[in-house]
Amino acid sequence: MTGTAAQVAHVGLGAIGREVVRLVLRRSDLDLVAVCDISPDLVGTGIGSVLDTEAPDHVSVVKSLGDASLDVAAGDLVVTHTTSSSLTRCLPELLAAVEAGAHVVSSCEELSYPWVQAPEAAARLDDAARTAGVSVVGTGVNPGFAMDYLPVVLSGATKRVDAVRVLRVQDAGRRREPLQAKVGAGITTEEFERRVAAASMGHVGLTESAQAVAAALGWDASDTTETIEPVVAEMPTPSAFGTIEPGRIAGIDQVAVVRVDGVERVHLRLRMAVGIGPSQDDIRLTGEPDLHLSVPGGLHGDLATAAALVNTIGSIRHAEPGLRVMSDLRPPRPAPERR
Repeated sequence: MTGTAAQVAHVGLGAIGREVVRLVLRRSDLDLVAVCDISPDLVGTGIGSVLDTEAPDHVSVVKSLGDASLDVAAGDLVVTHTTSSSLTRCLPELLAAVEAGAHVVSSCEELSYPWVQAPEAAARLDDAARTAGVSVVGTGVNPGFAMDYLPVVLSGATKRVDAVRVLRVQDAGRRREPLQAKVGAGITTEEFERRVAAASMGHVGLTESAQAVAAALGWDASDTTETIEPVVAEMPTPSAFGTIEPGRIAGIDQVAVVRVDGVERVHLRLRMAVGIGPSQDDIRLTGEPDLHLSVPGGLHGDLATAAALVNTIGSIRHAEPGLRVMSDLRPPRPAPERR
């Protein structure tokens, strides 16, 4: 692999996607060559106008990678991808990128460790990437960093790990409106229970994070359970949807556990609610020795997700071909900005 700038094409211009493109434009080691989004309101618009920032004049939004005029050698193109949490929905887009000879860094939560939940899709994508000689990874702040990659990195300072416990607390009131909606801010407890029963409530990727940790530490990840409980407002709490009255939902308390032969090895707890706090990320490893890492104030979900995606571009270019997980890669890292 040469030391030349990576050529980057981005797919998906939601809130996170726009932040990713802004960061790519700032990086001295990256060249933005294409941006894709299916919105008819954006197609044909210069990316500088979309973001209200300086950008290459030749880069306008196209509907798909197939519509982009790309003159990039195989293996030199990296696609950053931010369209959906669902691997089923993303799979055609991911395969199209791979078949175009591009490495892929995606924010799709279900892609972060799909081997247990979606083995057929994982195998199909892995086979396609190996055939094309490129690498694919799902990442972000969570899953992809805070509750899975970081505990695995910390384990490098131990002789032995017997169990991993991670607590992540996020004040959803400080996050974008879609995130507040995802955790059910303002709904009734009855509606919360209905959504949980329909599997349409909660954070996507917690099970994947637990299984990624287990796999990296050599534990069988097949016995995984996940629970979601409500965080109920105890006092009037302002949100993006108006005041949350006491007794209504402020957010979620979600736990994923991996057990091996009945012994709890991985315990991940995510408390994400409007007005909850203080935000924090807390990792405890039980073993030889016991270790504790705390990030007061926590890792900011939106900013850290965009940073994790862009900072992984260099890592994915050096990875072995195929579908990878973050623990396979060299550490993501920033680079100097353009002058």
